[in-house]
Amino acid sequence: MVKMSGTDRGQAYSLEAIAGSVIVVTALLFALQSIIITPTTSSGVDPDVRKDLRAQASDTLVIVHSNETTDLSYYTRNWVPESRTFEGAQNPSVGYGTAVPPGIFGDILNTTFSQRSRLYNVEVLYLGVNATDDRGRVPMVYRGQPAEGAVTASYTVTLYDNQTLTSGKTGTAELWEYGTDPNSEAYYPIPNAVEGPVYNVVEVRLTVW
Repeated sequence: MVKMSGTDRGQAYSLEAIAGSVIVVTALLFALQSIIITPTTSSGVDPDVRKDLRAQASDTLVIVHSNETTDLSYYTRNWVPESRTFEGAQNPSVGYGTAVPPGIFGDILNTTFSQRSRLYNVEVLYLGVNATDDRGRVPMVYRGQPAEGAVTASYTVTLYDNQTLTSGKTGTAELWEYGTDPNSEAYYPIPNAVEGPVYNVVEVRLTVW
């Protein structure tokens, strides 16, 4: 058995103290890193996370709008006057709520955000009557109040007078034939706000947190 001198013991204790400090610091760094990347934590913690999330939201809208048959214009017109909300939605207050829009839009939202424990809202903002009133909005998907650090992406869509609703539960009436009275059988909340062939210019806004 080797006998340690006082100097040797002091050096050993110093090494043990340094090793312990390294372990503690490493644990703290790991904990901080976990806080930054955990999906349930506010994305405002890390600017890079917010940047990536905003890019994903923007890409989602671009990809959906590039679809030849069910683009963003299709989804803004996927309306059922009798239920006063989008086809298949829960109610006028939350739109699809905890569900998702049908087709490609819902698929991408589910894969990109829901499966990664992200929450999001989708709403349609539109010009008021004669394009002079305050902008109105219709909830397409509402999942709660956005957390601090939420990111937003939007895409502008032009609607035309001669387009029709796309829900499959309406006839061939063109948009200009609908009105904004909720009690009407021909109710569509987005008004005919622009002179000429343009009906309205809407903004599909996606907020993620």
